Amino acid sequence: MAGIDDIYNEVIDKIATPKARLLLVEMLKKEGKTQNVIQACQKVLEIFPDDIHIRRLLAETYFGEGSLDLAEKELAKIAYQIKELSSIFKFQSEVFKSENKIDDAIHALQLYLAHHEGDQEAADLLTELSPREEEPSALPTSSLAELYHKQGELDEAIKVYEQVVASSPNDEKAVHRLDELRGEKEGRGREKGRPRSEREKKLRLLGVLERWLAGVEQRKEAAL
Repeated sequence: MAGIDDIYNEVIDKIATPKARLLLVEMLKKEGKTQNVIQACQKVLEIFPDDIHIRRLLAETYFGEGSLDLAEKELAKIAYQIKELSSIFKFQSEVFKSENKIDDAIHALQLYLAHHEGDQEAADLLTELSPREEEPSALPTSSLAELYHKQGELDEAIKVYEQVVASSPNDEKAVHRLDELRGEKEGRGREKGRPRSEREKKLRLLGVLERWLAGVEQRKEAAL
């Protein structure tokens, strides 16, 4: 194997070739002569400051030597370069969208927004392309019927269960419960005392609906 000085000289002679300079600097690193690696990386970066691979090797070498501040500075430069280059993902998403490759367009936008989260246009496009999940019902219809029943609104409970059975005739539980409520209605005699006024009925129904809506909101918040 060539000596350290020979390899270092080759780096200096061949730094115009990206693959060659990276390979030669990696060979220096394997030799364990970190100062030679640092010098070689610095020499390359004087002429090719945008060589992100050489800069990464320099940052790794600084880190291995315990020079955390220097490693951090090199990594900051790399991060800046990556952010600048990341704009290509937005363009890529437009190309994918034109080709109807929606999943690829979504992925490209996600990569772009990881570096440009303030781009509202890209965020809106991502929302537009992303599949919308059907929002689950906040309360099952049968639950609403039971809520009516608990509030003494037997007729309303029966109506809701009739809708459930009409849409799902194989729902044995709903069918059975509907029969129970109908039987309960038939078994009731005349209500003692004066019948409930229309105003009282509306107030009770309003209370039922308010509690139901509160349950809807709680379910939505829990789903977020």
